[in-house]
Parts: sequence; structure tokens; C-alpha cells
Amino acid sequence: MPALSTTLRTAALSIRTAMTAGALTLLVGLGALSVIDGPHPTPDHLGLSVQDKATSRILERNNCSLHGFDPDVIPSTAVIRDSSGRTRVVSFDHGWAVFKKERPGELVAVCLGREQRRQR
Repeated sequence: MPALSTTLRTAALSIRTAMTAGALTLLVGLGALSVIDGPHPTPDHLGLSVQDKATSRILERNNCSLHGFDPDVIPSTAVIRDSSGRTRVVSFDHGWAVFKKERPGELVAVCLGREQRRQR
């Protein structure tokens, strides 16, 4: 009798494990489908639209990064977009205040400035 009990326990555990794995696979699959089929925001809604040539030139000339630099690299300037949509280069302190919502505008990028080489 003990062998039958062990076999039943093993079978029950195997069935429970298989059902759990199947449920998790289904959940991940449905999640992946919702991401693939979901609406994708346009760059304008991301707040980092740099399609226009003027903004791209500003970012290139000032050695800017949209994602930041290594922790040991200290940016000297920033690019912000003001409420009228104008993009301009400001001091890093000004850009940080915009990022922290202490000043109006939107932080677009942080920059090393014109003289320094870009380090990432």
C-alpha cells in the first residue's frame, strides 16, 4: 500500500506542476500578444521627439545624450524644450531644475558641451 500512496502523490504533484507551467505559459503568451498588438506611442508622445533637423544638429554639436552618461561623467549643459516648443541649450543646473519640475519646460537631453568628447 505505501508504494501506491507514493505513486499517487507523485502523480498528483506532476499534474499540479504541469497545470501551473501551462497556466504561466498561457499568461506570458497573452501578455506578449497584448504588447505586440497594443498601440505604439508616437515619438511626440514620448517627449523625446528629435525628428527635426535643427534639434538633431543641436544635439550633435553639443555632444548630447538622450539617456545620460556614465556616473563619473558630469554634463555641462542641457537641451530643453520650453512651453512654446522652442528647443534651446541651457546650463546643466537649469536643465536639472526643469527635470525636477522646478522650472517650466521639458528636458530633452544632457550634454558634455562643444569642447569635450562624448564618453558613454
